Amino acid sequence: MPRIHAVSTPVICRSGGKALRFLVATAIVAHSTSAAAAIICSGPRDLAVPQDGEGLYINLVTGESGFSEGQVPGFDFDPYAQQTSTPPNQLRFYWGSASNGGAGVASSGDQYAVLAAGAEVGPDSSFTRAGAGGDTSLWQAGIAGGFLGARFQNENLGLLNYGWIRLNTSAPIGFPMAVLDWCYEDDGSAITIAPPVQNDIFCDGFDGGDGECTALPP
Repeated sequence: MPRIHAVSTPVICRSGGKALRFLVATAIVAHSTSAAAAIICSGPRDLAVPQDGEGLYINLVTGESGFSEGQVPGFDFDPYAQQTSTPPNQLRFYWGSASNGGAGVASSGDQYAVLAAGAEVGPDSSFTRAGAGGDTSLWQAGIAGGFLGARFQNENLGLLNYGWIRLNTSAPIGFPMAVLDWCYEDDGSAITIAPPVQNDIFCDGFDGGDGECTALPP
């Protein structure tokens, strides 16, 4: 059976002038084709992306996000608004240094694909890491809960991981937009996109499979 884990996100709560750090873990169900591998999921995030030249930097491993590269060490994904596009402020994707291997799944050339549940993301997928020159027209059209396939360097494990990032975008240039959640396979193998589950359960099977489901505590 696949193992499902959640990304732990550091949250700062302030009480009496002292900062307390808590690890908050949530998860959504995903499907693995490898019983020995672990699927890592962010849980619901709904992160608004600023419509500016920095956008939102996200480290898919640690779950950290911020509004500049310096705020998010080892960031993996940065949706942003290209200020010099025509018309200006069109949605673009930035993956950082080429040495990290980060990229998004392409439908053809440098056009970023909009994937659906059931699609596989892995070593055999076609990728692009085009930033300012990338074609995000499919995403600019306005997508509700679409999946962007991705690969990125897992700094904790030292290997490329494959996963998906679920986005909301708006016509005509992609904004307003939000990053809803993401999942990835932590052993470098392919992952099959599973639809998000709305009732907060863990399942050992996939899409109503033979495994048992256990309700999470409130």
